[in-house]
Amino acid sequence: MVRPEQQVLDLRTTPSSQLQSVAFNAVKNLPVHGSLLLLFAETPDWVMQSLNLCLRNNLAWTVAKMVDESWEVLVRRAEEVPPTDVIDVLKREHKRLDALFAQVIHLTDRGRLDDAAQVMREFVTGLRVHLDIEHGMLVAAIRTPPDVQGVNPSDALVQEHSEILHQSTLIELAFADPGSQVSTVSPLLAILAGYLSKHELREELVMLPIWKQALSRAPQAMQDALLARILKLLEYGKHE
Repeated sequence: MVRPEQQVLDLRTTPSSQLQSVAFNAVKNLPVHGSLLLLFAETPDWVMQSLNLCLRNNLAWTVAKMVDESWEVLVRRAEEVPPTDVIDVLKREHKRLDALFAQVIHLTDRGRLDDAAQVMREFVTGLRVHLDIEHGMLVAAIRTPPDVQGVNPSDALVQEHSEILHQSTLIELAFADPGSQVSTVSPLLAILAGYLSKHELREELVMLPIWKQALSRAPQAMQDALLARILKLLEYGKHE
């Protein structure tokens, strides 16, 4: 049932060749605390997955099949919907940490080194908690076999995390130096930015699917308990 005030986009007669572009234009600027109801003639799964990928996993939606065989999809901003599982939480934390680090770079570029240093400390604190979760709760519990090149992806992940933490610590020290300048800090930030980008891509393509599959085989009560434990560690909602 559509509420009178609900924004609705009827795509049931939209040609399949235009479906994704029309839907994208409708959801790309979804307002804060807003929602949009999309109506589809056929199953919307592939369209929604594609839209979410284009919008960097910033969408959340629920799907309902109607009695006339059409489909209703209620779309919201992902950050305004409670996390659905452990993997969802990890992806959200990646985004939050990325946003903090981007703020560090922004402040540094404008010469506001004291402010940048403060945000960098927040980034490192969040990073340590994030790594503790991934190492202590996932890597330690879920075994991963070596890939075709003989590299264990969990070992590679931990090694990359160690390098990220090391580089982050060096940046903290650079900010703390009384003689710190934009010219001394910016190159370190650029190096870490490149490393983080490559690492997150590998983690989301390799490790998150492995963890998701392993967790899906666990009893639902165990999944719920792990999610609750992680949310507590992250003090979820504190940064909302």
